Amino acid sequence: MSSAPINVGVVGLGWWSDVLANCTEDSSFIKFTTCFSRSKEKRQKFAEDFDCKAAGSLEEMLKTPGLDGVVITTPNNAHLEIVRSAAKAGKHVFVEKPIANDIAEAFEIERICREAGVILSIGHSYRRHSGIRHIAELIKNDELGRISLAEGVFSKNRGLRLSGPQDWRFQSAELPGGCLMQIGIHQIENLLFLLGDIVEVSSMMARLETKAEIEDVGSVLLRFKSGAIGFVVADYISADRFELTVSGTKAIARFNLQSGVSLLKQGEKDFSSLNVPPNDYLRVQMEEFGSCVRNGTSPEVGAKEAVAPLAVIHAAIKSNKERRAVTIEEVLASSSRPSIRRQTA
Repeated sequence: MSSAPINVGVVGLGWWSDVLANCTEDSSFIKFTTCFSRSKEKRQKFAEDFDCKAAGSLEEMLKTPGLDGVVITTPNNAHLEIVRSAAKAGKHVFVEKPIANDIAEAFEIERICREAGVILSIGHSYRRHSGIRHIAELIKNDELGRISLAEGVFSKNRGLRLSGPQDWRFQSAELPGGCLMQIGIHQIENLLFLLGDIVEVSSMMARLETKAEIEDVGSVLLRFKSGAIGFVVADYISADRFELTVSGTKAIARFNLQSGVSLLKQGEKDFSSLNVPPNDYLRVQMEEFGSCVRNGTSPEVGAKEAVAPLAVIHAAIKSNKERRAVTIEEVLASSSRPSIRRQTA
């Protein structure tokens, strides 16, 4: 296998495309070599900032000599058609979360990539943070005991700055579930990674302060297949906060994006900080995509793993609307699509 970095083009140039390009600028696994946006100004600026070629169209970008893959950071509703074009051109695909707004579209993205024989990786990045990885190890080694409760909170003040429909996040049709889809899905995916399958969801959402059409606060009560209970809160109008807590019969583990990991053991009164240095989890994610393309291996987060948190969001939307608990099985059945296999190259 070649040891050279794979060459990728990025579609959809906003602040997040810059973040991904920055974190991989000196990587030996992946290199951004071309870009496309409908905005000429945006693509020219990205090309200048990251020393790559600006393409005048998606078709032109896909014909770039030596191009291995496509990184998609567009609004969610554009994912499907870009994936279709990329897979048809034989390019491997990285899609920023969520895989799609709609479950049926998510299944279609999976089918397209599987039939084209291209790798599909989805950008659920937080599970790769060293702190969350450490909690996963604590669970695996039975250091927390039987897990009873898991809590995730993610708040950002972005909703206060959504001033008009020129930002796709302003529109409820473009962001179903509002802040739960935009940021809450990260904590839902983290808990799925740590605790396994979710079977039932109850939710409450509200629009309190934002000028946008979307719900700016939402909560989801989760029942896991294991019997554990989970709770995720997303808030789009408060100061930045990212915390996750897992409680077991032996200890409670807590992760804060700023302060790291701490542990409260049975019989102790205070949490003790653990020495878990932070890592560049975004770089880990992108380099894994490069490695999968280079070696023909499966990504950690493929279509199956990406559909699971998306189904929870849609169950939450239905629960909030109908004021009842909703099962994941019910939501998946209503998509009228077969269950999916793990993506392989």
